[in-house]
Formats: sequence, C-alpha cells, structure tokens
Amino acid sequence: MSEIVRIDSRGRVTMPSSIRDAVRLSEGMYVMLIADLDNKEVRIIPFADPEARLVEFRITFRDVPGALARAAAVLAEQGVDLLSTESRTLRRGESAEWFAVADVSKSKCKLEELKEKILREGAAREVELRSFP
Repeated sequence: MSEIVRIDSRGRVTMPSSIRDAVRLSEGMYVMLIADLDNKEVRIIPFADPEARLVEFRITFRDVPGALARAAAVLAEQGVDLLSTESRTLRRGESAEWFAVADVSKSKCKLEELKEKILREGAAREVELRSFP
C-alpha cells in the first residue's frame, strides 16, 4: 500500500485514512519514527494507545549482575508496562545505564515514589524521569 502526500510548512505529513485504517492508527496514539539515514527512509511504528502515559526512565547502576533485574522487578510490581528498553555498560565492572520507555498509566504509585523505590533497591545510583507530552 502506498500514497504520495505533501509535507506542510511545519514539517507535518497528513496520513490518508486508508493507510491509518489499514495499520489501525487512531487519533492520539503514540507512534515511533525510525529514520534509516543510509536509505533516506522514515518508518512509522504504532507504539502506544492514546490512554497511555509515557515516561522515559534513565537509570544508572553499578555494573553488577542482577542490578537491572532489581529495577525491572520494582517497575513490574508497581504495574509499569515496559514498551522499549536499551541497556549498556559504561565502564565494565563499575557503571551501566538503562533507558526504558514505559506506560505508567496503571502504576500503583506516583512517579516520585517509583523513583524512590528503585533507588531503595540498592542497585540504582540515579533515576531520571522524562514524561512525554
């Protein structure tokens, strides 16, 4: 399926209803844009329902086995739905970081409480949160 559309002066693209319907996109949904720089292509991936409350977590840890698992367990216990995650070691044996985008709409506690619970688990050194509009 393909359509040709024009980009407006603000960089917006209007997606024809035939394509929105075919991939089940609806008003207010979150989508992920993935740019393939080599091929000069952009993909649009349905990401979360309009009711979702998205938050990006950036958690830094000591680089020890199980550190990330303890933080993930706290999020799971509080009803946080992980949608996308990426982790990496910054300095082997010393520090690592984990980025997670999650839906917190069904969380059992407020964001500040969630942050404190993750820190109390002992593995996380720092927790930064960024809400999506």
